[in-house]
Amino acid sequence: MRRHRFEPAALVLGLALLGITAAFVLDACAVWDLSDPDRSVPLAGSGLALAAVTAVVTQGVRSVRGRSRRRRR
Repeated sequence: MRRHRFEPAALVLGLALLGITAAFVLDACAVWDLSDPDRSVPLAGSGLALAAVTAVVTQGVRSVRGRSRRRRR
């Protein structure tokens, strides 16, 4: 099996989606009340924004490391 690069953004996005799913399951079980969009939209948006920030930071780190490796050769 071929090895692949670790993608932290995919991990963060998966965890965010699991959290959103858990929140909506709790809403369906009447434990939480997410009928107000002022609660559900920021919850979903913050998880997606966190994943986007993680992707940008990861890409930045990889580009800096790539440049430093090319200089050494």
